[in-house]
This record gives sequence, C-alpha cells and structure tokens, in this order.
Amino acid sequence: MSSISIIAYLIITLSIGYAFVYPSYQDLNQLLDQKQKQTDSLEMMKNIENRKNELLTEFNKIPEVDKKSIDTVLPNSFNFVKLISQIDVIAAGHGISIDKITSKEIDSAVGTSIDDAKPQKPYQSAIIGFSFVTSYDSFRNFVDNLEKSLRILDIRTVKLESKKDGLYSYTVEFETYWLKQL
Repeated sequence: MSSISIIAYLIITLSIGYAFVYPSYQDLNQLLDQKQKQTDSLEMMKNIENRKNELLTEFNKIPEVDKKSIDTVLPNSFNFVKLISQIDVIAAGHGISIDKITSKEIDSAVGTSIDDAKPQKPYQSAIIGFSFVTSYDSFRNFVDNLEKSLRILDIRTVKLESKKDGLYSYTVEFETYWLKQL
C-alpha cells in the first residue's frame, strides 16, 4: 500500500468516526448540562426544605397567646362578622349602639394595562362603614379605644350631623387589612 492510500484510509476512517461520534458527543454534553441543572435544582429544593423546617420550628416556639395577637393584628381572612363584633364590644363600652353597617372589598388588581400596572400587594383590604349617635366625648373615647386595639383600622371618612341635646349622628368608614391566601 502506498502512503497516499494509507493517508486516504486514515482520513476516511477519521471522517466516518467523526461523523458518528461528534453528534453523540454533543448529545452527551447536553445531557451533562441537564444533569447539572437538575442537581442544582435538587440542591436548591433541599435548601428550601431545610429553611422551611427551620422557620416552622421557630414558628412553633411562639406561644399561642402571641399567635392570636398576630392573627388579630393582621388576620388571614376578612371575617366581617368577627370584626364588627369586636368593634361593637368597644362601642358598647362607651354606650354607643352601631347601626347601618356596610362593607366593600377594595379590588387588589394590579392594573388594567402594562402602563398602569403596579406591584401586587401581599395583603387585601376592605372598607367597613357604620353609623351611630353619641356625644363628641364618647365618640373621641371610642376612636381612641379603636386606635389602641390590636386590629389595624385606618379611618377613611367621618361624617357628622348635629342632633338635639348635644348629640351627633356619626357615619364612619374604616379600612381594614388581611393577608392574601397563597
């Protein structure tokens, strides 16, 4: 055999080998990349699981009384009846009888278009309103007690009308908040 035919056989052999081996080598590299991504994902999941367990352990250390206080400050649902009941108890302590109760949930949509989109809030809110008749001093003491209660209530509006005997008719709207359910 001549040196040219040996070189030709060698080139043909290498070409055939390259044609069959190189695509498999590329597939092997892609599979190794996928394996690395999955390994990274598994490691991240383990870290998340460990962190969740740590936080759960810390949460379980919180006394039940404190958990109830946290739930009162920022509950995980609106619970309109419970809120009105709590406000009514405070009002009754000042001789106030609440009537004409209203409720309106505030839409927590993030916008109707990309231009007016805002970051989504981690909480929801509603406006509750009610009216009652009392003196100014009783009203002021009532609002002071609501302010000192654990539940977050922001006064939105206060309307008053003068009545006889130094009494006023109040219509009050509060905004209240609760955490969104995941």
